[in-house]
Amino acid sequence: MKNIFSSYPVANIGRHFGLTYFDIGSRGGFQDDLYPIAFAVDVVGFEPDPEEFERLLHRPIEPWRSVTHLPYGVGDISGRQKLFIPTDPQSASLLKHNTKIGRKFNKTQFFEIDRTEEIETLCLKDALEKTTLKSIDYLKIDIEGAELAVFMSSPAVMGDVLAIKTEVSFLPFRNGQPLARDVDLFLEQAGFELMDIAEPAHWRRHGHLIHPYYSSENPPYSKAQIMQADCLYFRDPDSLDGDVTKLLKLTLIALSFGYFDHALMILERSEVAEFLSTEYSKKPIDIVGPLSSAYGRKAFLQAFYLQIRNIIPFVRYLKNLLR
Repeated sequence: MKNIFSSYPVANIGRHFGLTYFDIGSRGGFQDDLYPIAFAVDVVGFEPDPEEFERLLHRPIEPWRSVTHLPYGVGDISGRQKLFIPTDPQSASLLKHNTKIGRKFNKTQFFEIDRTEEIETLCLKDALEKTTLKSIDYLKIDIEGAELAVFMSSPAVMGDVLAIKTEVSFLPFRNGQPLARDVDLFLEQAGFELMDIAEPAHWRRHGHLIHPYYSSENPPYSKAQIMQADCLYFRDPDSLDGDVTKLLKLTLIALSFGYFDHALMILERSEVAEFLSTEYSKKPIDIVGPLSSAYGRKAFLQAFYLQIRNIIPFVRYLKNLLR
């Protein structure tokens, strides 16, 4: 849905106010959460691995307004920190891995340490100061267990953040790791509200195929325990004290994620509705309605395509039922 909002009245609001997006854990490229309004988004990514950082520098800026890559990790402090790298390096973390979990689920490759490296990290405050930006509007963070420590390290910066997507764990994958309930409580107390729990990861001990698939493994079928998920939080509009700029930015984020009902609720607040009428001669529904239609059509077609594609694994494993 790259820049699908660019030809609608909201584009003028987006270009005027803009959004800043920090992607902490941007290996492989930026996520597409803000694609609908990417033309108005300044993105900052972090990658401490020199080879991967060099690759990122050669990626195209499009569809974003601007892109900045910084050769650092992000943690609770600025300085040199030890990175624990297991056999499968995608689970590398600043926290030491809990091998008990790996043994329990027969997935030791994510927990047995292969090597350690010293990397340069920045706290969120110092990371922001490395850029020309003044605040972070949208923060996506996935650093394998150290997310809450990052939030707690820079309260002033966090006070301006309007939306967060953070990975959370329901079991302690790392020693001393805060769990989902700890992250949720902290963010609730900081003025955020949970909008969604996405991309849950489930593990079973024997075999790897989980509900609803029936496999040739033994046992052939099993539901699995939830391990991790991505949680999306939006700032509670009531906590923004009528700040029209922040409310409009929060609206842009909500629209990009497809929360049109939520966005309309924000725009209908008296101070925001008056601003729209005065500056753009628009009512809240004039902004939201056309975007909802455009986004909804694409969302429906994508969902239809996925439904068709998801038939394939059902057919693939159907043969196991006939054995």
